[in-house]
Amino acid sequence: MNLIRKFSALIFLSLAAAASQSQPAIKPDTQKLVQPSLPKGMVSVEPAALELIRNMSKTLAAAKSLEFDSVVQAEFPSIDGIAVMYLTGAHIAMQRPNKFDVKVTGNGHDHEILYNGKQLFAFVPEKNTVAIIDSPDTIDATAAFAYEKAGMFFPGDDLILSDPFEHITRGITDAFVVGKTNLVGGVETNIVVMAGNDLQGQIWIGVKDNLPYMASWVYMGDKSRPRTTLTYKNWKLNTQISADSFDTSRFSKARVTEFSHPSAPAAK
Repeated sequence: MNLIRKFSALIFLSLAAAASQSQPAIKPDTQKLVQPSLPKGMVSVEPAALELIRNMSKTLAAAKSLEFDSVVQAEFPSIDGIAVMYLTGAHIAMQRPNKFDVKVTGNGHDHEILYNGKQLFAFVPEKNTVAIIDSPDTIDATAAFAYEKAGMFFPGDDLILSDPFEHITRGITDAFVVGKTNLVGGVETNIVVMAGNDLQGQIWIGVKDNLPYMASWVYMGDKSRPRTTLTYKNWKLNTQISADSFDTSRFSKARVTEFSHPSAPAAK
C-alpha cells in the first residue's frame, strides 16, 4: 500500500506554493496497536482477498488506455480538533506506454498534471502558471519522479501503474473478504478489507469488471484516526483518447516557473 499511504497528506501537493494547499499537521501516534490472536485455522491474509486485488490489478494493467473520474473525501481535524471534510475531484486519462493527464478541481487551486512521455507539466489556470521539467520515459518512473521532485500525486496514481498489485499490497499484514454489495458504483462489488502497520481500510471491486469503485482508508499512525474515502466512476478502458488531452500547446501563454517540493524551505 505504498502510494495509497500518500493520501495521509490529504490531496495533490503541486507546483511551487501556487498549487499546494494548507494541510493540518498529522502527529504520529507512538502507541502501538495490540493485534488480537486469530482463531485457530484462520489466516491473517486470505488468498481470496489477494486474488480479488490481483484480478483488479491485471484488468487495469492490461488496459492500453484508461479514463475515469475520482472524488476524494478527506477528513482531518482542524486546529481546534473539529473534524473537517475536504473534497477534491479529478479526471484521469492515461495512455500507455507513457502519457497521462489529470485535471483537478475542489478545495485548493484547480490544476492540471500532464505527462507527454518527455516532460512533466503542472498548470494552475487561476494563476496562469506552469511548471515544466524533463521526466523519465515511463509512467511508473514519472509518477515516482513527480512525488520525489514536487510532492505531486493524485487519486488513482497507483491504479495507472504497470503493476498496481505490487504497490497496493506492499506492507500488507491483513486482508479478508467481507462480502458483496449493490450499493457502491451502481454495480455489484466485492468488499475487501486490508490493513498494514499504519493504515486500515477497504476496497470495493466490481464483480463483473474487476474495477475499483470505492476505497476508504483510516490512518492509524495519527491519534485522530483521519479517514480518506475515494470513489471511482465513469470508467473507460481501451478507448481512443483525444490527442488534445496530451497537447501542451495550451500552456504556451502561461508564466513558466520551477517545480519545488512542499517540504523545501521557502525562498527568502
